[in-house]
Amino acid sequence: MIYNIHHLHCGTLCPVCGPLFGQNTFHAHIICHCLLLETDQGLVLVDTGLGMQDYLHTEQRLGRLTAKIARIQHDLSLSAIAQIQQLGFQPSDVKHILLSHLDFDHAGGISDFPNATVHVLSSEYNAAQNLKNIKNRARYKPEQFKQHRYWNFIEPAQGENWFNLHRTQGLQLFQDEILMIPLPGHSAGHSGIAMQQSAGWLFFCGDAYYSHLELDGKHSLRALSKLEQTFAEDNRQRLKNLNKIQHLAQTESSIEIICAHDPIELARYKK
Repeated sequence: MIYNIHHLHCGTLCPVCGPLFGQNTFHAHIICHCLLLETDQGLVLVDTGLGMQDYLHTEQRLGRLTAKIARIQHDLSLSAIAQIQQLGFQPSDVKHILLSHLDFDHAGGISDFPNATVHVLSSEYNAAQNLKNIKNRARYKPEQFKQHRYWNFIEPAQGENWFNLHRTQGLQLFQDEILMIPLPGHSAGHSGIAMQQSAGWLFFCGDAYYSHLELDGKHSLRALSKLEQTFAEDNRQRLKNLNKIQHLAQTESSIEIICAHDPIELARYKK
């Protein structure tokens, strides 16, 4: 059972060229939107953003080029572990971490919770082991999670329908109140996480889209679309799933849809 959902701001990146991210500024303002769920199974993190060690040892963890291009704003108070403590919890209270994918700006906090079980699609974990191609070396930083001991690898095979998408099989721990919804495209094993609320669902889409402006399909965002295509492991799959998310946004009022990096979406929950 989910008792409460906290929206966390777990990192800020300010790369050059805001229009690439759908923003009319010279430097983009990219946030790492994560969720902390209070449940009957303990605390559950949905993505982890940047972790303590990413802030303390940025170049060693992420590489000099990534650190330079991303322009990470160094603020330890933005780490998930710091915010969890500020809410009055202990890091050991985090029992589970559900990941949309293993990109460095989503998985950095794993090492701050060594006793939590990390749930991720098996196809994503396997992709993160292949650092032979340039794109994978840029996105995956194994130093963030290679020492972690507790994993639950979920097969991406389609389970029951969830609206116009499908849930995974085998995640029974949360009694169908938290679902993993495969959304491959941005990365090989990218997944959304759907959480049941009293009046409907909250659907965290990770990097399946970057800006709320994409949800109605009416805005011309060619620079952003090109960037998303560049980052995508499979752009055809990315577009297919984006179309399904857009359909949900336009037809299912009971579903709140959010992504990982849009500061406007996060601001709705920080008032």
